[in-house]
Amino acid sequence: MESDAQTQRNHKQSHGRNHQPSTVAGLISLRMTIAMTMITVVGGLIFVAGVLLGSRHEFTERGLDPNAMSVTEQFGSGMMVIDTKKAVGFTVLFVLGVIAAVALIGRYYSRKEVAPLEHAFELQKDFVADASHELKTPLAVISTRIDLIEFRRAHGQSIDGVIADLRGDVDRMNAIITDLLVAARGAVDAEPVALAVVIGQSVDSVRPLADKRSVGLNTHIDGDPSHFVVRGNAVGLSRCLVAVLDNAIAHSPADSAVTVSLGYHHHGDVAIRVADCGSGIGSDPERLFRRFARDDDGTEHQGYGLGLALARDVANRYGGTLSVESTSSHGTTMLITLPLAA
Repeated sequence: MESDAQTQRNHKQSHGRNHQPSTVAGLISLRMTIAMTMITVVGGLIFVAGVLLGSRHEFTERGLDPNAMSVTEQFGSGMMVIDTKKAVGFTVLFVLGVIAAVALIGRYYSRKEVAPLEHAFELQKDFVADASHELKTPLAVISTRIDLIEFRRAHGQSIDGVIADLRGDVDRMNAIITDLLVAARGAVDAEPVALAVVIGQSVDSVRPLADKRSVGLNTHIDGDPSHFVVRGNAVGLSRCLVAVLDNAIAHSPADSAVTVSLGYHHHGDVAIRVADCGSGIGSDPERLFRRFARDDDGTEHQGYGLGLALARDVANRYGGTLSVESTSSHGTTMLITLPLAA
């Protein structure tokens, strides 16, 4: 019974999706029809009035006083005087005016009705790009753990712990996909989140990547961890921090360390700082937060220019910010700020 109900729901959703374009097209057609009808009626009335006024003007030019004549004498029995040249010119102007009005109104309604579809297509495009990038890091971690399983199995070592970690990575991937779908709908799923827990989970999730590059990971909390609570979503905030950590690890030299520190920021915000020992960003740090902006710094890590842009989007979603606090040839410090929960 449950399977049948789910099938019916899926059929209804698919039916609704299949008929959405035709519904929008029908709405555009209806509004266009109404607009064109109104233009034709108004234009026709103006045209008739112009013909009548033009006829009165022709009476005057021919020495007749239209005011002294009855309506029947003026317009009855086909008694109307019209200058053919003027009538043709007036008709041409009328037709051009109607065409211009229809074109303008058609353009207005078309853009107005198609705008939601364009926005939906843009969201779909962003979702595909975001999902492709966000799943790249967990997949890299899973690949590293599989290599570790094969190594330990070949040397007769226990693999139970690695398999448990692998299961946790798969669960995180599932949570990331859910969070991406929520973000694609424009929804904000906010609840109290302990940042110390988010930092611990994020560091653990990227540790295999750091170990593979011989980069250490250090954490420091300046105060009671239970005091650093914000309103947000744990998975989304972890995505933000993992993206920053992944970038820091990728640009850190071997045998160096990346430090994640948690503390207070001014105006009642909380600050997460991620400091690396890389060669720095350059004179235009903001370029890193633009979608598909790639930093060709000569390192092996040449991504698609989405990680930090997505991380900033997540921070902004929960009222926070992501910026480059400092950068030099000795390293870079990224700053994430979030408002503390009331």
